[in-house]
Amino acid sequence: MLEIDITTVIFQIVNFLVLVVVLYYLLFRKIIQRAEVRKQDLEKIRSDMLDDLKEAERLKMDLELEFGNIDTRIEEAFDKAKNELEEIRNKVLDDVKEESDQILKQSRESVRLSREQSIEDFRADIITNSINLSRNLLKKISTDEMHNLFIKEINERVLEMGRKEMSRIETIRKSLKDREPILFIQTAKPLTKEQQAGIIRTFSALADQNVKLDIKQDENLICGIRIRLSDYIIDNTLSSKIEEIGEEAAKEWELISSGMISR
Repeated sequence: MLEIDITTVIFQIVNFLVLVVVLYYLLFRKIIQRAEVRKQDLEKIRSDMLDDLKEAERLKMDLELEFGNIDTRIEEAFDKAKNELEEIRNKVLDDVKEESDQILKQSRESVRLSREQSIEDFRADIITNSINLSRNLLKKISTDEMHNLFIKEINERVLEMGRKEMSRIETIRKSLKDREPILFIQTAKPLTKEQQAGIIRTFSALADQNVKLDIKQDENLICGIRIRLSDYIIDNTLSSKIEEIGEEAAKEWELISSGMISR
């Protein structure tokens, strides 16, 4: 008969339990922990997949809704584009009209200025040619008698000023206080001794002191003389009278031209 040693059996059982405990802590525990982590990972993956599935269902519903309204949205987009194109067309038409009006206005102004300039050039040419023609004609027909008459008029004008414009005479005399009384004369024709003496007497009385003459001849004056004493100038030449007539003619022509342009 087989004999069983109870002590040995108990010892073997204890050894087995110790081995199980050791294996659990050294091997099975780590495997169980890894399995638990793997289980959690799988649960998370499953949860993410469920969330993705829900998101896919939501996107599916959104797409179905989008496709359901696509005709309406296309029509709205077409109407919007049509309205925008109409606004652009109207703006372009308004810009073109405004630019055309501006160009037309500038063209009218340019025509007006050109017309005024043409009239002004024509006026200037007529007056200049008339003055030159008059100068040439008067040079040919001017006589010594006319020249003498112009000189006589200067003497008479100064004497008349001495009788009626004493304040002006005093002003001329004061201006000569610190100056040498030189009478600068430009004459169209040579002056005779008698004419020079008469001028000296007249202007010496004007200056209240003896004056000296500085005479230069200028045939462009045509007829008569121009005299300067200090700041006082007296011009009695045919040339100056022609210039005055030209200036008056220019003013008259300007008035006439203004009336023509305004019409």
